[in-house]
Amino acid sequence: MGTLLCLSLVSVSGLAVQSNAAAALMLAQATPVASPRDCREERQIAQETLLNAAIDQAEQSLNSGQLDHAALLLVRTLQNIQAMENSPAKVNLLERLVGSVNENSAHTGILKRLVQTVPTEKPQPAIAVLAAAVETTQSLSSGYSASKTRTFLALADYYTGLGQPGQNRQALAEALSASMSIHGAEFQTMAFSAIAAAYIQVDQVETAVPLLAQALESTKAFPAEPYRQAVALEQIASLYAQTGQPDLALQALRMIPMPNHPSNAILSVVGGYGEAGQVDRALEVAQTIQPNTQKAVAQAVLAGRLTTQQPQQAARIYAQAVALATAGEDADSTLARVAQHYVEAGGLVVAAGGTIQTIKDPFVKAPALGAIALLHAKAGEEDHADLRLDQVLEALAAIPEDSNRNSVRQQLIDQAAQSGRYDYALRIAQTIQPGDEAPFERVNVLTLLAEQAIAQNRYDAALQLTEQIPPSFVSWRDRLFPQIASGFVQAGDFDRALAIAQQDNLSFSLRPRSLAAMAAQLAQLGQSEQAAALFNQATQFANEITDAYTRVEVLGAIAQAHLTAGQPEPATQLLNQAITAAQSIEDVSSRSLSLRTVAEQLIFANHYQAALQVAQAIPEALEQLHKLNDVIEKALAAGDLATVLTVLDQLEDPAVKTRWLVAAADRHIYLGRPEAAADVLNQAFQTTRTIPGEESQTVVIRSGEDPLSFDDNADRGSFLGAIALRYTQIGQRSEAEQVVQALESSALRQQVIQEMNCYR
Repeated sequence: MGTLLCLSLVSVSGLAVQSNAAAALMLAQATPVASPRDCREERQIAQETLLNAAIDQAEQSLNSGQLDHAALLLVRTLQNIQAMENSPAKVNLLERLVGSVNENSAHTGILKRLVQTVPTEKPQPAIAVLAAAVETTQSLSSGYSASKTRTFLALADYYTGLGQPGQNRQALAEALSASMSIHGAEFQTMAFSAIAAAYIQVDQVETAVPLLAQALESTKAFPAEPYRQAVALEQIASLYAQTGQPDLALQALRMIPMPNHPSNAILSVVGGYGEAGQVDRALEVAQTIQPNTQKAVAQAVLAGRLTTQQPQQAARIYAQAVALATAGEDADSTLARVAQHYVEAGGLVVAAGGTIQTIKDPFVKAPALGAIALLHAKAGEEDHADLRLDQVLEALAAIPEDSNRNSVRQQLIDQAAQSGRYDYALRIAQTIQPGDEAPFERVNVLTLLAEQAIAQNRYDAALQLTEQIPPSFVSWRDRLFPQIASGFVQAGDFDRALAIAQQDNLSFSLRPRSLAAMAAQLAQLGQSEQAAALFNQATQFANEITDAYTRVEVLGAIAQAHLTAGQPEPATQLLNQAITAAQSIEDVSSRSLSLRTVAEQLIFANHYQAALQVAQAIPEALEQLHKLNDVIEKALAAGDLATVLTVLDQLEDPAVKTRWLVAAADRHIYLGRPEAAADVLNQAFQTTRTIPGEESQTVVIRSGEDPLSFDDNADRGSFLGAIALRYTQIGQRSEAEQVVQALESSALRQQVIQEMNCYR
């Protein structure tokens, strides 16, 4: 008897059907491995496996747009984490879910993604998960105070993102309370600084300043690590400067044990003195800065801060900064930094542009001029902006090395796109010359820009960019036009959307797809007559397609649009038409492929019943089984157990059917539905008894002198053991014992009973 711990393979008549984390969750509560380890350890391993799989599955639900279901899984997962004993495993699970791992990690927690994804007007799924996360974090003991503090800070930030200031304050208070139990000067400094930064972010400076004082005091007890101490002091100084405390910021910087440590916070100190009207003090501090390149930048910051109130003095100081930069080494790069910091601090854009014009190296000059052009554009000075953009293009063309020129070009395009000036980005992209990167690279750049514009709801810009892609690049244009048309519909500009869908140069399959997608949107917006007209038009175009393979896919896409619009009856009719059209494809493999493609699109769109209808029509048995398993897996991950049970009725292999029934029972158990779990387990028990062959089987990989084999986890004995254990987990010991009695082997019965005893 093999151990049924998680579902990684579904073996059916020699076919291995690969499954994902979705299925892993369903069987992660399975029988612990029989070993000398005690029950506590066995249950802990099973629990951690289950919870990690639950987080994976919630991520799948989030990726497919099922926010409510993702939130349901996360709340339940947090409740289970909360019930765990305090341990590193509990902390790791919570930090993974919340995304509060240390700052050097690139991991983005699913909770952060949920907060970023929920609609502004309907934040309830995220708020429910945040509330559960707060309770779970509160359950951590003081021995995990550093993690507790980080996690509360992350939750406070998420509450701010959802516009929940009251909950933000409560989470910050919890973080502050937890930080008081942190041991170790370095950890204390990190915590106090992070909490202070969070309070500054929500304009509670009066709370932040005492925390910075505590952080500063803690740095005195740092271990003998000068660099780490310098980094901590630099951060404290920067935060002090943000609170309008340049004296305290300077004090922190002077505590750095490394005399030549480069500091960016000193720029904020100089600027802070200038903003406070202490110009002499600012100049005095600036004079102490080394090297001269950094001193020039500090003077530029001061000049920028003084521009509005003391323009003449600001001009003199800026001139000194430019002179100092010009006289030093690497003058071009320093001049670019001087101009940049001067403008960012409030200096005159025209003056900064004049400085950049003196730069000789086009590699440095082009991106610096690009930033100036965008600043003019932001101020509404289009003539100045256009002039500077012309200069940008001249500098770009003057860069001799191809790799350097391409790098700067991409930097300029990114700058323009981030500022929302897609017209500038287009002009820069058009400098890609044929025979070099074009046309392929230019198309890639235009496609990425169009996608960015769509993401920012800039549909006019996206359309302009897409129209610059040559018609020969059909798939590129076909991918973008429907998204743009959809955006116009959502924005209420139906005529613009319709004009896109009716372009003559669209591919013959794209037009009906686009019309159907628009129809679905209009139906959702309550414009039923317009929607019906477009659906009819889309279907008419689809029926005119002569290629059967393409017609099948297009009819499937229109059916999917009807489902999106909440119209299952016409969707069913269209899918029947698609299935009929597929019958005209002579090659069986091609026929299977066409139906499989439609089924996959329906699965991706979470229309599992419709996907089942199509999957059942796939002529090749193995292909059909693959797709039915996909339907089961995705429906199970989405919590659509009704569809799962419907699909299982279509399966003949009792081992595969049992495995999925056990998976469905696991979902019910995880969500706290013991009665529903018991019903499914009863079905699984009855099906398991029909599995043919020996009760315990071995899968032989190879025989001979170096044999390799393993216990089959899909034999009748394994499933009976798994079912008995699940009955035990939901408190139905008598049913579990009944299942155990169905085992033929006394040794297997004893093993299962021993494992059941772990869950008493």
